[in-house]
Amino acid sequence: MLASLRRTDPVLCAILLLGLALRVWGLGYGLPHVYNPDEVSIFSRALSLGGPKGLDPGNFVYPSLFLYVLAASVGTLYGVERIAGRVSSLSDFTRTFWQDPTAAYLVGRSVSVAAGVATIAATYFLARRIADRATARIAALLMAVAYFPVRDSHMIKHDVAVAFAAAVVVLAAWKLRARGRDRDYAVAGGLAGMSLALHYYAGLLVIPVAVAQAQRAGGIGAAFWRHRGPWIAALLFVATFALLSPYVLIDFRTAVADITSNDQVLFARTQAIYPYFDAGLQQAYLMATQGAGVFMTLAALAGVVLIARSLSRDAALLLAFPFALSLMLLHTWPYGRLQNALYPFAAVTAGFAIVRAGRRTARPSIAVVALTAVCAAQPLFYDIVLDRLFTRVDTRTEAADWIASHVPAGAGIAIDVYSVPIEPTANWLRETIAQHAPGEPIGSRDAGLLARNPYPSNAYRLFYLGVGGLDKDKAYIDPAAAFGSDGLRTFLENHVSYVVIKEKLPHEADQERRALSAGATLVHRLSPFADDATPGFAQLPDYDVTPSLAVTQPGPTIEVWRLREGGHDH
Repeated sequence: MLASLRRTDPVLCAILLLGLALRVWGLGYGLPHVYNPDEVSIFSRALSLGGPKGLDPGNFVYPSLFLYVLAASVGTLYGVERIAGRVSSLSDFTRTFWQDPTAAYLVGRSVSVAAGVATIAATYFLARRIADRATARIAALLMAVAYFPVRDSHMIKHDVAVAFAAAVVVLAAWKLRARGRDRDYAVAGGLAGMSLALHYYAGLLVIPVAVAQAQRAGGIGAAFWRHRGPWIAALLFVATFALLSPYVLIDFRTAVADITSNDQVLFARTQAIYPYFDAGLQQAYLMATQGAGVFMTLAALAGVVLIARSLSRDAALLLAFPFALSLMLLHTWPYGRLQNALYPFAAVTAGFAIVRAGRRTARPSIAVVALTAVCAAQPLFYDIVLDRLFTRVDTRTEAADWIASHVPAGAGIAIDVYSVPIEPTANWLRETIAQHAPGEPIGSRDAGLLARNPYPSNAYRLFYLGVGGLDKDKAYIDPAAAFGSDGLRTFLENHVSYVVIKEKLPHEADQERRALSAGATLVHRLSPFADDATPGFAQLPDYDVTPSLAVTQPGPTIEVWRLREGGHDH
């Protein structure tokens, strides 16, 4: 494939290498520890597919295809390690995973990298449908450096793959409109069904397929369905989704319940907090200040107008999906990752505007290069800043190393969830599991953790600050009670000697800090900022914060407090 691309356009190959480098640089961030809760959740579900339920993930917050791809990638890793003699059996492979999951997570993250790089190529060919090679090159370059796609390619997330699917479905719709063969309808419908199996909101990709057919049929009346092609596309859409995410249909009641719970997070909460179109304005702000940068965003908007005016038929096909997705984002919690599927189209329209503007100058070539550089500079700068952070030690990892050196093994410690990666003692883990699920057998995950040999020597009687969760291996202390009017009594009753708090927003931990200052001593503090006296937002990979040179390492501010009285080491 690479040789074919080189013959077609060597510049595209260079752009693909740039996009690959930006996505691979810092890919091992945090490992063997994983700090992104979505990554842990998605990958855990993928790994569970090898358990008693087989291909049934048992949870349908997302459809199943991406989980199957992840499971297949880990299976490939097992095959390679088995052939290389690094492991002798599946149980041996599982044991090494619980000892150190680095290799498996790198393979899982590589799926996102591959999807991200493939999206760059798809963006190039999408631009070629409406314009010349210069426009396609610029679109591919802008897609290669767009900040959110680069950032999210470092993590195991569905959204990067959906961006690739979006570009591919629109390319298939273009072929459908141009040729209208049965095969074209089948491919377009099948790819749209595949997209829905990746993520529910990708079901919007039926719209460009429908637009292509409407343009062929001259409208959406009776002529739309008169040809057998639309029926073929509809059949393949449903069949492909059913094949690639079958348990959504088989266990329909659970799927509806899970989708409804996710709706509460994305939509209902948004409507309660963001009135009218404020969520959409926040999404636009994130795109302009982070994802694409100010100049690429302006160029993309200008390109939409120019394409709509000069190529109205093509504009309808190109922009149908991003327009529909943008309407959805008006009512969705403003997460930058949800924008990923917009960027192939934003890159194409920006490239179109840049070439059109350059041709109106006295020196078109120089003007086009200059405008492209201006549009690419801001997101490229953010990419480099973040990638450099990804190669540095996270504050949470550094805090764990400090605790291992300064806190006696077995001591009682309370920490925030997804905070410092420290381990519970084997006895405490067993006791916690028994309290959560008395009489039930230990699950495969917990059995794998307990079977580690050697078991981590720096392990503690570990509590998490929270009101409880689904994990049966975690003991919780309610922070409202622990930091309330009774002082630190709750900690003392549970024989907690150390409390670890994190702060990723300015003054986020002030209440905890005030409560701890009355009965505990601050023994260690780690800040990700060059000047800790200046409050700022910590640079976390799952948090939409503008990359800044003021941040010297990833992670939140971490404080370790030792109780002054009543604390006991165990």
